[in-house]
Amino acid sequence: MATAPQVTIFIISDSLGETAQRMVHAVMSQFPKLTQIEIKKFSLIESEDALLNVLKLAKERQAIVVTTLVTDHFNALGQAYAAEHQIPYIDYMSPLMQHVQAATGHVPVKEKGKIRELDEDYFKRIDAIEYAVKYDDGKHFTDIEEADVLIVGVSRTSKTPLSMYLANKGYRVANIPLVPEIGIPYDIVKDKKLKVIGLTASPEYIMSIRTERVKVLGMKGKQAYYNDLQRIKAELAYAEEVFRQLNATVINTEYRSIEESAFYIEKILQK
Repeated sequence: MATAPQVTIFIISDSLGETAQRMVHAVMSQFPKLTQIEIKKFSLIESEDALLNVLKLAKERQAIVVTTLVTDHFNALGQAYAAEHQIPYIDYMSPLMQHVQAATGHVPVKEKGKIRELDEDYFKRIDAIEYAVKYDDGKHFTDIEEADVLIVGVSRTSKTPLSMYLANKGYRVANIPLVPEIGIPYDIVKDKKLKVIGLTASPEYIMSIRTERVKVLGMKGKQAYYNDLQRIKAELAYAEEVFRQLNATVINTEYRSIEESAFYIEKILQK
């Protein structure tokens, strides 16, 4: 009975080798009938001796070598050894970097672990967005201490758009609408020692925005009280008291873009 064919693949990287591992698994998924597969990963290669030892073992085991080595010297050494000893050798990084450099004129930084940084940044942003959605508009107060910043303000001062914009940059943001009849749980917010940003604008500016919203939503009767100037002035007076109680940094969002307001908030967070 014929022995089933076996393939051995060595993954060599001067970082964790996750990129090459994904590619190898993607390739091997195209061979569903191939059952004898051995994949060995050699991560954090930091010396010539370590690289050569793996390549010697690859020669003995008749392995296919797959690399994601960023260091030019290691790449040259590995390719030369593989050519001399007839080891199948695939360099996933260098050819594409060379093509991108030729097409754009940009020189690759050739720093180890860059994709891991990108992955970490991506998952941090996803986590921040999920947090901002959960803690939008005062929906929740449990675990609010995990917020990087708490945004408070009356309706139509851009709390939610600012929260989502900052979340897309990786900040965990909670926001609470300020309504005199409802109030906020001062004990919860103050005890957490959160950085608090208060959003404000002139009564006339808020009234103009709310008036448009009333038209769009077709609000009538008591609901239209929402855009009453005296009501808005009362809300803003209450908001000023809340800002004082929470020691909030106050930002006027009147005729200011979300990006501009976010810029000021980021400066505060980075202090």
